[in-house]
Amino acid sequence: MDIVCVSSASNDLGESLYWDFAGERLYWIDAWRTKVYAFDPATMETRCTDLTSALAGLPIGSIACHGAGGMIGGVRGGFYHLDLDGGSASLIAAVESDRPSANRLNDGKCDRVGRFWCASANTDHRTPTGALWRLEAGGAPVLMLDGLIVGNGIAWSVDDRLMYVADTFAGTVWQHDFDVSTGEIVNRRPFISTAHIRGAIDGATVDADGCYWAALFRGGAIAQFDPEGKLIRHIGLPISNPTTCAFGGPSLDVLYVTSASRFLDEAQLRAQPLAGRVFAIHGLGARGLPEPRFGA
Repeated sequence: MDIVCVSSASNDLGESLYWDFAGERLYWIDAWRTKVYAFDPATMETRCTDLTSALAGLPIGSIACHGAGGMIGGVRGGFYHLDLDGGSASLIAAVESDRPSANRLNDGKCDRVGRFWCASANTDHRTPTGALWRLEAGGAPVLMLDGLIVGNGIAWSVDDRLMYVADTFAGTVWQHDFDVSTGEIVNRRPFISTAHIRGAIDGATVDADGCYWAALFRGGAIAQFDPEGKLIRHIGLPISNPTTCAFGGPSLDVLYVTSASRFLDEAQLRAQPLAGRVFAIHGLGARGLPEPRFGA
């Protein structure tokens, strides 16, 4: 196993990794700086699109490729279509206008028929005013879950029969029965508890064998859980705040990891010079699944 830093710039809050299988590009965001990055592993070149002006400084929580080009973004206050070439953004649907100003859309992913699911978070990290939203192309946002503190860790089982959603600061990953044809979720029950694990589950993904991989925020590691929720591998990182992980590369066998520098004091930043960077983990012996596009 080999862990390599692949980004030159330190992100404030790196998040929302998305591997574009067709374009062979890795995308991620610097959430509070309202930037989207695109990395080409073949050339090791990274392009940054600054959407601060286009989004009036609203923080991005998550992204995915849009079937009509560009990306869909979950942003504080709504869902946006992001044009990375032109640096523009257009509102698709507003959401959470009736919730506290500390709320913002956070972790988001597309299911395998192209619906975008996005969980919101209260940035005080204490108050359960976050929710899980589902958005179909041409439709309005649908409230699917309520009462989250910081919604994260969205993923689906390989057979599309289960959906996972984490509440980072509640210390739980929830499992639901999922109907891929209708987009309904039922029978919520605990899947993973972090009561005896160092760190909190942030962004996550599922591999081709059905294992759940999660970034352990404040735990300095990536954790692999088997399909029953048992911890089977713990991979230490040179930073304390990994934020999400996703499989990428032409064979989907490289695990990419984003991280944050935002929550570290000066002494911690000196001790962690790679905080906020993106890492690639090679040689894990696991493969991921292609990420769907919104509306595709």
